[in-house]
Amino acid sequence: MTALVLEPRVTRGCAGAVGAQAGSTDLGGEPTLDALVSGVWEGLAAHTAVACPVCEGQMEPVYGAHALPIGGRCHGCGTGLS
Repeated sequence: MTALVLEPRVTRGCAGAVGAQAGSTDLGGEPTLDALVSGVWEGLAAHTAVACPVCEGQMEPVYGAHALPIGGRCHGCGTGLS
């Protein structure tokens, strides 16, 4: 089992800052967890290797009985996404 721990940021930003990217928080411009996981799933669904959200290693699609990926597995840290 793999756990993802997100530490709170101590840097404060201006809420609603001009130029903030879609999918980013109002504080620090970091991607939200939803944007991060959605981006990984989009890559896996396109049958491509993506950067692991935990270690930045190579995560490749995992296939079940059908042609569509059912998740992904990182070769670096072993993190699984399903």
